[in-house]
Amino acid sequence: MAKKGNKYKGYEPGEAYDPTGVSKYLGLGRPIDFGQKVNKLAMMATIFLCVAITLWKTSGGMDSGEAVMFSLTSGLGFLLSYMIAQELDPDRQLGGIIGGALTVIGYYFFGAGNIIVLLWLLFVLRMLNRSSGDRHRIADNVIIIGSAVWMGKEGFWVYPLLTGAAYILESQIKGGYFRSLYLAGISLAGLAIAEFSKEATVLTMEMILVNCLAIILFLPEIRIAEYTQAKGDKNGKRLFPKRLQATMGFFCMMLVAAIFLHGNEAGKQLLPGTMAAMGCGLYLLVALMRHQVSFNKY
Repeated sequence: MAKKGNKYKGYEPGEAYDPTGVSKYLGLGRPIDFGQKVNKLAMMATIFLCVAITLWKTSGGMDSGEAVMFSLTSGLGFLLSYMIAQELDPDRQLGGIIGGALTVIGYYFFGAGNIIVLLWLLFVLRMLNRSSGDRHRIADNVIIIGSAVWMGKEGFWVYPLLTGAAYILESQIKGGYFRSLYLAGISLAGLAIAEFSKEATVLTMEMILVNCLAIILFLPEIRIAEYTQAKGDKNGKRLFPKRLQATMGFFCMMLVAAIFLHGNEAGKQLLPGTMAAMGCGLYLLVALMRHQVSFNKY
């Protein structure tokens, strides 16, 4: 009988400087490289937005405390949209700046949602695409499953279901971790304590159109991902294109499922992710028109 191959072989993280030892427990953490101009721009834009929105709201008569909270929410939405965009399209970082700007505009019209969902989304995307150069570890799983179960208790039962699907998908892609199947079971068990509301969800045409536009603009990314040149942070190896494409496909499926089942509330929660996809798609479109996209696989 032939010996069964190890799907994870070749995807182990390299020796990275980690004096704190955090990487043993948090495999999906990614440092912010301030040596990159786009990262600097994102941080400066976040700070500028917080200050500008605070001044704008207080000058309009809003209470200073409320104005600060609104500006911090907007700034955090911008930053998280930028970070999510780096997972959706790690080859073109400027798409995240566009997505962050669109998020601030979206918050003005739709309002802001729960930040916990964005943290869940960020870690799920990193788990699937392995952009950190490492697999998910105990702290990552606590964040992913804990966030999903908590949102399920809040009435958004689709998140434990999507988390289980993400773990199953992760285990089946090349380089998958076999214990992801057990973690999928734990995630799905969270449905036992989830709240299932019998009330009809509200889903407006505006929310449908925004998300449909985002998905349409983002779909070409799945094809272009085959030519990715991005590398994992810890192992320095080129991201596996099939993993990146699976990540993008899961994101689109997740967006449709969450908004269809939970309406505008889920749409507000995932708005930075939606705008990140739209920003990535718009930037890719411009790059293609200017012939700036490389079609070399290696």
